[in-house]
Amino acid sequence: MQYCPDDHRRAKSLLFFLGPFLLPKAIGYYRSFAAAPSNRPHAASKPTTRALTLLTISALIFLATTLPLFHPENAFVASQSRLQTPASVILTRLRAIRPITAQDEVLRKVFDAGGLEARLLYARYGPEVVLGCPFCEMGNAWGWLLYALPGLVGWHLVHLVLLGLTTSEVLCGRDAAGWRTIALIGGAGLAAIEVWAVAGYDDATNLRSARVGEVDFLYWKGLVWRGVGLATFDALLGWVIWLQGTGRGFVQRRNLGERVGDQVRLLEAVLGKARGLGIIRNGVGRDREMRGVLESYWVKDEEVMRDVFEEPEVVQAQRKALASVDIGRIGADAEKYVDGVLGGVQVIRR
Repeated sequence: MQYCPDDHRRAKSLLFFLGPFLLPKAIGYYRSFAAAPSNRPHAASKPTTRALTLLTISALIFLATTLPLFHPENAFVASQSRLQTPASVILTRLRAIRPITAQDEVLRKVFDAGGLEARLLYARYGPEVVLGCPFCEMGNAWGWLLYALPGLVGWHLVHLVLLGLTTSEVLCGRDAAGWRTIALIGGAGLAAIEVWAVAGYDDATNLRSARVGEVDFLYWKGLVWRGVGLATFDALLGWVIWLQGTGRGFVQRRNLGERVGDQVRLLEAVLGKARGLGIIRNGVGRDREMRGVLESYWVKDEEVMRDVFEEPEVVQAQRKALASVDIGRIGADAEKYVDGVLGGVQVIRR
């Protein structure tokens, strides 16, 4: 894989186009991360953990697609032949390392009929497109691109589906769902970049190649870079979700409506417990047997406490405590507490 000046120029033009949109976002996220409080990290919730698990599986799948085991054979690399090598010579060299297949015979016919242009298309789109396109003709570049388009965006569509699942609020919680728009735009952007790179590829570098090592096989290089790019994107998305899900970064203040809603739900829970306690006390008071048990408990408690408070050590400790306590202030505080509890309650006297 050699350096290509056209790739450098395309990368610079892409950065100039996307820079004004990505730079303000990056600065904002950095400030949010830097301003995150240091005392708020916590363990990730179950939905956040589920999102991280899905992203890990997705990244591993795309990394696996970069292995040569899952790539189609490159006839030129396998036979160590130049693009200008005759097709019969390529098949002779292939026959020396493995049996010849029907696909090899079809490939020889395509190379003999299409000449150098067919070989350039092979390096650019791979064997599946060159051997399988039923309507493509030499010289019609758009026909080859349209036939290759499903193969170019297929894995990206799978990636977008996985991103949709990962950023679903129902499945993976609010922290992951907050990155849904950015994740889908980024996933679609990766697909657009690959299609744009293949569509704008210049075959002139391969025309000047004198050895097989100098040939830029774009199709096989794209298989590797696609898997690495998608796995890296998933890793970055998982990192920012983990930062937000554990309170280490990208912490956003919740709006007033959400905070009021949380307080209302908390008060409703407390009120429900208070009502339940009232029902239990009412049931105890109405049942004769349970009321007898309760009364016997308090009678027994009073006897026990009386014995305790009659102990000389306890009496002496009480005197010391009362000597150091301002009874008047305690009485005033108790009166304020009662007024606060009963504030707004109208007492009806008959």
